[in-house]
Amino acid sequence: MDPFISCPQCKNPITVKDVMQFSSPWTMKCPYCDVKLKETRITPVLLLAAACIVPLFLFLTVQIKAFAASYWPVIEHVPAIVVFLVTLYPLYRMYERANATILCKKGRFQVKKKG
Repeated sequence: MDPFISCPQCKNPITVKDVMQFSSPWTMKCPYCDVKLKETRITPVLLLAAACIVPLFLFLTVQIKAFAASYWPVIEHVPAIVVFLVTLYPLYRMYERANATILCKKGRFQVKKKG
C-alpha cells in the first residue's frame, strides 16, 4: 500500500500518485475537497535537493549528447530536451516518485489561509 497523508479538512487520503500530479509545491489542492494546501515541513528540503538534481540532469544530458554524437553525428542536431526525454526521463520519474513518497511520509499538510 502506498504511503498517504490525510487532508486536514476532509480527512481523505492524499496518496503518492496524487502528490505526483501536483504541478508544483505551491499549487497543491486536495483531490477530494479542492481546498488549497501548503506544506512547510519537508518542502524546503525537497527544493534544495531539486536545486542540486536539475544541474546534474543538465550536465548528464550534455554528456550523453556529446558521447552519442561521437558515434552518430546526426545527434548534434537533435535538441537536448529530446536527448533528456529519451535517456534520462525514467530516472527523473523515479526522482519525482521519491519526492512524493518523502512528502507523504514526513510531510504535514495545512490548509492555506486566504489573504
